[in-house]
Amino acid sequence: MKTSTPTSSTQATRAGSALTPALVVRHALAILAGTAVIALAAQIAIPFKPVPVTMQTLAVVLVGWKLGSVRGLSAAGLYGVLGSAGLPIFAAGASGVGPSTGFVVGFALSAAFVGWMSREASSGWRALAVFGVGLAIPYVPGLIWLSAVTGLGAPWSWPVLSVGLVPFIAGDLIKLGMATSVASAWAWRRRP
Repeated sequence: MKTSTPTSSTQATRAGSALTPALVVRHALAILAGTAVIALAAQIAIPFKPVPVTMQTLAVVLVGWKLGSVRGLSAAGLYGVLGSAGLPIFAAGASGVGPSTGFVVGFALSAAFVGWMSREASSGWRALAVFGVGLAIPYVPGLIWLSAVTGLGAPWSWPVLSVGLVPFIAGDLIKLGMATSVASAWAWRRRP
């Protein structure tokens, strides 16, 4: 019977005290890199009508997928904290708290979910499902926040959905295909 040997990061997570300085630095660098990827992807806009679509949600699900739930949550959370504090890293160089803040909160939840489910998101239909849910998660806090801040109505009302959801559906479907393709290519590349 073959038993699996936990990796050093798994052991550190379970043991708590086994965190070495090198491992802490490695985790911190992974989180910072994930934050940077999300911030850079937020600046990549596809000219879509009526609203341009950025690549930040694609980056969020891929960061969660590669870093795992805790580091993915940390990377997306750090992105939100830095942008809310005034660093111009949100889409189109924006920063601060505004109508899109709920979506940014949702990014952290999305990265955590995809990271948690990353073993299921190796390729195929499971990857499609995990990334699909991951791309949908930011809409829950996003639409609730948008509704509260703008006064357009309830989160599920047409005025809120027409501004905060409908314009992004086509872009999210494209990003879903891209994320699934990346996961499938990665799984294929890693085959023996």
